[in-house]
Parts: sequence; structure tokens; C-alpha cells
Amino acid sequence: MKAVIFDLGHTLIDYYHDWSAPEGRTVSRLYRLAREAGSHMQEAEFRGSVMATLQRDRERKSRDMLEVPLERVLGNILGNAGCLVDEGLIQDALEIFYSALQEDRRLIPGTVEMLERVRDRGCAVGLVSDVAWGLPSEYPLRDIRHYGLERFFDDMIFSTDVGLRKPHPRMFKMALFNLGAGSGDSMFVGNSLQADIRGAKGVGMRAVLKKSAYFQPDDGIVPDHIVDDWEDLDTLL
Repeated sequence: MKAVIFDLGHTLIDYYHDWSAPEGRTVSRLYRLAREAGSHMQEAEFRGSVMATLQRDRERKSRDMLEVPLERVLGNILGNAGCLVDEGLIQDALEIFYSALQEDRRLIPGTVEMLERVRDRGCAVGLVSDVAWGLPSEYPLRDIRHYGLERFFDDMIFSTDVGLRKPHPRMFKMALFNLGAGSGDSMFVGNSLQADIRGAKGVGMRAVLKKSAYFQPDDGIVPDHIVDDWEDLDTLL
């Protein structure tokens, strides 16, 4: 195996498995920020508008495999709420969304040791990640650095840097090109059948499903391998 490419969320770093409650709290915090920035919109109206916008963007991302930058979304939301929008306000709003990721963030056990073993075998190591809510890539990079993982990666691709989301084939092809590897001697490891396994198999990569509590079944997508923990990956390299 020449290259091993990983997903990030729920594969290497775990976050909330049910986003309904943390997203609701995030919208409440965003409303308080909007009020401080001059909005006179009532909370129920604000909440309904934001939740509808986030859901509409999720559906578009899933349908078109395109990323919708959260900065643009927040600019529209806050502007429509009557706020005077500037760079500082958008940055404060981004931090509110990122704080929800930090609330239940943990490194998957054995991840550091697994990445060390992959590097010791001489494999190039890559990352292809869709970023929650379309946050800028600086936020997942904070998580990666928090756990000391950046030293393992030869290349990292984030949805908000390229404007695409998995399973768009260009994200996987870009990773292979950047690592100088062919699809036939490369492996992709992720927790999502729809995004990771479908995308990797679509470009001819070996697709490995890492079991996760954050999982949506799909009988029409079959991984090449399934691993329960990182020791299982060793036999596939």
C-alpha cells in the first residue's frame, strides 16, 4: 500500500453523534450575538430562519456535493436580521459554531499509535475532510493540532478550501495527485458509507469503513473492508 488517506470527523476525532441539541444551543448563542449587534428580530423568527437556512444548505450540499462556506451563510443571516455586519461580527459567529464542536470532542483511542504504524510502513498519509457547517479549514486544523496529529500528514484537503464535498470524485483524485499515488495502491478510511466509501470506490481506491456510532446504513454501498478498531487496519496495509 503506497498511500493511506483518512476522513477526520468520527474517524480520527469524534464529536457529537446527535447534532440537534448542540445546534439548537448554537443558534440561541447566535441570536444573543445578533441582538448585541443591533438586531430587533424576535428570537422565534430568528431561530426559524436560521434553522431553515442550515437545513436548506445541508440538502444542497448532499445533492450537489458543493460546499457552502459558513462565513457567507452567517453574513446573510445576520444581515437579514438587521445587524451591521463586519469581519469581527462574522468571526465571533464562527467561534460560536466552533465551540459546539469542542463541547464533545475526543480523539479516537489508538489513533496516534495507528498513524505511527502507518508511517513506519512507509506509506504516504493524507486527509480528506468535509468541514462541519462549512467552517473555514482553520477550525479542523485547530483540532488536529490540539491532538498533535499534524506531523503525520503529507497532505490535507478540506471541503471549504476546494468548494466541494465528498463523495465528489475530484476531492479523492486531488488527494491521490498530491501524494503521488495511484488509486490501485491507495486506501481510504472513513466512517461514512455515503461520503467516504462511495467516493473512494468511485475512483478505484480500496475503501475501508471504520465503525462509528455516527453511521447511516445503506445496503447499496459495500466497503471493501470493515474495521472495528485500529489494530484491525494493520492487517490491510
